[in-house]
Amino acid sequence: MAVPQVDKKLLGELEVMGFPAVRSVRALHYSGNSSLESAINWLLEHESGPDIDQLPLVPREISIECGDSSNEVRNSAQGIRAHAQERESEEQTATGNQKTSRVERGANAAEDEEDDRKKILALYKSKRDEEERARGKIRNQLQEDKRERIRAAKDATEAKQTLEENQRKRMMESRKADQEEERRARERVRQRIHDDKAERRRGLGLPQENTVASAPLVPPTKIKSIEPAVTSEQLRDYLRTLKKNHKDDNARVTRAFQILLKIIANIVKNPEEEKFRRIRLSNPVFKDRVGNLQGSIEFLELCGFQKLRNNSYLVMPRGKVDMGLLNAAGVEIASAMQNPYFGLLSK
Repeated sequence: MAVPQVDKKLLGELEVMGFPAVRSVRALHYSGNSSLESAINWLLEHESGPDIDQLPLVPREISIECGDSSNEVRNSAQGIRAHAQERESEEQTATGNQKTSRVERGANAAEDEEDDRKKILALYKSKRDEEERARGKIRNQLQEDKRERIRAAKDATEAKQTLEENQRKRMMESRKADQEEERRARERVRQRIHDDKAERRRGLGLPQENTVASAPLVPPTKIKSIEPAVTSEQLRDYLRTLKKNHKDDNARVTRAFQILLKIIANIVKNPEEEKFRRIRLSNPVFKDRVGNLQGSIEFLELCGFQKLRNNSYLVMPRGKVDMGLLNAAGVEIASAMQNPYFGLLSK
């Protein structure tokens, strides 16, 4: 048996394309050495065959006509061996090239892996920095909230202290006013006793006592202050009366309180303006919103307003403007407006 003869040119082209020599010889043999395309098609169809890597063998042709047939055979066998060795050397070279390619690919893969590792580290660092910034924002927000709570607590403490101080001042003023009222009441009682005693002496025809001696009893400076001082409780009493008499119409009461507060505030701000110290009782708006409500006119009179003889006007003389009294009246009105139960719980 011998290796079949194939087209050397087609065999070389198949080897250049990367097909092994044995497979190329087998493909050219079984495709009839017809064309390169036929050989490639045969290889693709039989690449998984069990004997694809075995050289095909054909019967050897024996010629007895030539006496040098043995030499020819030897030469042919040597040529086949040389060709096979050459193919083997080329295959080894190709295998070395493939190994070199694998080494290069391995180096490239290592570089790619290093790049991926650097990218992962950069991404991790970026994420860690972002988380750190987020935690920093949260810490700053917590610190700001803490400072805000401290400021709010401080403001509340100051407001509470101011309120307590105002309450103490009002209590002291009220106590002082009560003491002054008691002193004036005692003075009025002494004056009444003195007048009664003088009247009885006149009825009995007795001479009057020496006025010079009794002058210290009623000094002229004290006669001018016989008028009772107005207390905060008296102001509240008239406001309670107004609220009780119209408790079913809360809107009307609130509107009346607002008008009374406006009248008081105008006088406090502009005590010299006569128009603010003069109220026409027949004014339909004033009459409907304030004048017809029991307790409102009495409250204004308590603040210093006086009715004229014809009862057509309420007037506060400039000399009767008492800023302390007007401020107290404004405070009482504002307190009554803010307290929804004002005047409803007291008997």
